[in-house]
Amino acid sequence: MLNLLKKGIVSLILVLTMIFPTMAFAADPVYVRINGKLLEFDDAKPQIMNQRVMVPFRKAAEALGATIDWNKTTETATLTKGNRTVVHTMRTNVITVNGKAYTFDTPSTVVQNRTMMPVRMLSEALGNVVTWDNASRTVNIIADDPTIISVVPDKTTVKSGEKINIAITASSVTDRIKIVDVNENNSLIAEANTYSTNADGTRLYSIPWTPSVAKSTFKTLKVVPGNLTAYNENSDAYKVCAINITVDLTPKITSFVSDKKEIARDQKVKFTIETNQNVERIKITNSKNDKLTEITNYKLNDNKDLGKRIFETELTLSERGDIELRAYPADKSGNYISTYEKLVITVNGTGSSTSSDKLKIYDSFILNDNMFVDEQAKLIVKTSPDIEKIEAINEDDKTVDDTRYPTIKNNSEYVWELDFPVRKIGRNRFYITAYDKNNNKVKESISFSVSTYSNNDLEILNIEQKDIGAISGDEVKFLIRTTSKASYIKIFNGSQELSKITSYSNNGSAKEWDARIKITTDNKNSLKVVAYDDKNNEISSRINVYINEKASGKIYDYNLKTQQVYKNEYIRIDVYTNKAISKVWIADENNVRVAVKTSYDRVSGEEYTWEMKFPAEDVGNSIRYTIYAEDENGKKFEQTFRVKVDR
Repeated sequence: MLNLLKKGIVSLILVLTMIFPTMAFAADPVYVRINGKLLEFDDAKPQIMNQRVMVPFRKAAEALGATIDWNKTTETATLTKGNRTVVHTMRTNVITVNGKAYTFDTPSTVVQNRTMMPVRMLSEALGNVVTWDNASRTVNIIADDPTIISVVPDKTTVKSGEKINIAITASSVTDRIKIVDVNENNSLIAEANTYSTNADGTRLYSIPWTPSVAKSTFKTLKVVPGNLTAYNENSDAYKVCAINITVDLTPKITSFVSDKKEIARDQKVKFTIETNQNVERIKITNSKNDKLTEITNYKLNDNKDLGKRIFETELTLSERGDIELRAYPADKSGNYISTYEKLVITVNGTGSSTSSDKLKIYDSFILNDNMFVDEQAKLIVKTSPDIEKIEAINEDDKTVDDTRYPTIKNNSEYVWELDFPVRKIGRNRFYITAYDKNNNKVKESISFSVSTYSNNDLEILNIEQKDIGAISGDEVKFLIRTTSKASYIKIFNGSQELSKITSYSNNGSAKEWDARIKITTDNKNSLKVVAYDDKNNEISSRINVYINEKASGKIYDYNLKTQQVYKNEYIRIDVYTNKAISKVWIADENNVRVAVKTSYDRVSGEEYTWEMKFPAEDVGNSIRYTIYAEDENGKKFEQTFRVKVDR
């Protein structure tokens, strides 16, 4: 009888357990505190299920400040709190916050007709921090929103390119921060999720920033707090600070270096000039102030925040000795300042020929002085003569132009011409890649600024030189594109008017003007075009010209080995010329040739040595002779020397 009673009690317990699972083996209660205050539940209570604390969904959500919209058909709840929208479908473990889905390890469930949700899923979705106190079996929810308490930059007035540090104190629930530039449509400056914790529980973020601007300005920075799921954009959560950024508009050269310090005559030297962001062009002269070249294209320093620019070019130096080169910067108006940086190159009569250079891009530059969107950029590239293909690639890694046919070929370099449209307003960067016959390659970048325009404006859109292979003295054709506002154009050499052009053709909304200009080494750097409208308003632009500098003959120097001789003894002299010279002779005072050579004796780098000798027939303290040299074009060059001849 007793055994039957025991069996009946066990059976009753099993039945009750299946009907009322939450009542079986009653556990200790679970408490929920929000910001330290105990949350009271009316009927359903918080409990632990599968080692996770579950709370009644509606009661907890409303206590955390959320409003609830319930879709009975889909069993989907939409919670709204501030700028946060949370969506959850019951009996799933996925919750969506502002459109982004997050997956938890435990789904919501229904117990005794009450929806129960994992407390961590609900609290974190609403932007709150949750902790568990095992001793008191208490869930602690910190319901404060992420908040910025203070923003303290170590300097409020800085120079463009100067690094500063911004110290940001945020609330204890702020897991990340972002800094945006209010003046630039809230563009992002920095984001951070690394912080240190202060003694009072607040969090300290330290953000370095290097402002870079073209002109002095005030910047308003907005520091926005966030948690793991979203930023709190409420006005009482973020803080702003003002930074005064100053710009020194003086163009400055910060570095002027070369790849070689000592070269042979007619050998190429590559120069790299680093400047601040105020330099628009560079000219290089010698100590006599002869302009050797002008550079208008530059690359940005790899660290773009520094605003530095890098100008590169190559020069061929022919004058013997220690040559002092001077680099002058020009401001944004194109005016050169008197301050310069200098560099000394030693030019000897010996050295390696540049024709031995392999797989090199010597120089690359854009001929257009001003660039407008959707106009053609004309790129000139100089390479070593082993190059067989050139291509231009944009920042999206797409080829915009390529060619296998150099415009100009000679023994020391090839000159290539590329034309491609520019599509992006602002700074455009392109990559120039050169390939040899084995598909080995060398690469460099070139960048320039591109503007937009209106057809209602008077603008010179493009100046295209049609014959890149022209030489000094040729009449060169240019195609000049303007907006439709232009009524006529004029071509100037400095202040001297060369021509007025009134006829044009239409190409879409632009006007195209044909101009023919005789180009010489004297005027190629001083040409400009001026466009006029029907009210004689005007706008001007430089005409950048490329001419093929064919080698011209030159007598570098001579070495008179016998300063004093007797009559009928040999006078010996070595004459040094460049490689363009094909014939050398020496004539006496009566212009009678006393020595003639049509082939050189030695070659060193780009220099020929001609060993000349002839008998002294006249007697005197100062007998004059003349050295003549003739190049392949029949052009003659001469120098004189004197010798004392005794009886």
